[in-house]
Amino acid sequence: MSKSVCQRNCDQCRMQAYCQGCSICEMPFCRKDCDRCFSLCPEHAASFAQLRHVGGGSIALKENRCQELPYMIPIIPDRLTEKMTFDCDIIGIHGANFFSSNGENIARLYQRKGIRDALNLAHETENVLEFYVRDRTLEGFWDKRKEIYRQLSDFRWKTIISPNFSVYEDAPRMDHLYNIKRSTIIYNEMLDAGLPAVPDVSWFNVIDLDQWIKEINEKNVKHIAFSFQVVGTGGRAANTYVHYAAGFRYLLEQIPDDVSLILAGIVSPKRLAFILDGAEARKVSILNQSAYIHSRRGRLSETNLLAPPQMSKNQIFLRNIAFYEKEYRRIINAKEQRE
Repeated sequence: MSKSVCQRNCDQCRMQAYCQGCSICEMPFCRKDCDRCFSLCPEHAASFAQLRHVGGGSIALKENRCQELPYMIPIIPDRLTEKMTFDCDIIGIHGANFFSSNGENIARLYQRKGIRDALNLAHETENVLEFYVRDRTLEGFWDKRKEIYRQLSDFRWKTIISPNFSVYEDAPRMDHLYNIKRSTIIYNEMLDAGLPAVPDVSWFNVIDLDQWIKEINEKNVKHIAFSFQVVGTGGRAANTYVHYAAGFRYLLEQIPDDVSLILAGIVSPKRLAFILDGAEARKVSILNQSAYIHSRRGRLSETNLLAPPQMSKNQIFLRNIAFYEKEYRRIINAKEQRE
């Protein structure tokens, strides 16, 4: 008989096939203050009902098709101070600003003005919406998602990445299963609503990855997203980074080469080269917010030094975009030549 740290008999649990026992959760230190806790946990009687309500711990995906995307997708999270013209026809839209802080509506600025005028762009763009945002925003979106799908149809989307609900390593395993399942539910619902959705592969262990691999292969999913967004690289976080890189390679080894990737949380060219070492010949696009952030701080991404004072923030932004595009193209071309 196998027992978890909470002393429950795992052999008698209907979720065992998807759970495989404990995560590295903080149950041994739990104060049993359940009224203030938002995690799904065996100590919460309602947790099992919540998980059953979304269909249990198994995932299911619908078929999607590959979208033609560039190497680099620059994210513009905020309104530019000066109207800007640039060569990018496809940009990233940051969900944290596109939605209200509680996630229950599209922000009024975007509703009133649309994406071009809300961001102060000189021309229309095709857009990639990403949901790498705070949990509070995601929870509001989950509650109001059916209404928001209709609102999203009013905008020009190239791709929408399904929400990345948090899968923290110190959270109960039930919480992992619930959040992974919710992400796939939204992905499927978006496709049904006519939106160009791409699933975000969220995971904790190999059981989760095996579920994703099975669904991607069997359901003919041709475009996926994978995030390193909350993974550090220094100190103790380095182990987590290597763990994510290993999981990423494990996934790629078992899905077809014609499945395209959107990567988030990998900006450094050096780290990108390391991550793409096992990406084979598949198409890769990288979400990049650093070009914008550096420009607002007056810094050139190429040198990480302050730009000359005569350069405007928009000029710095364009220079930073050009730097990352050049580096990403060099890395991806080198990978293709090796193959």
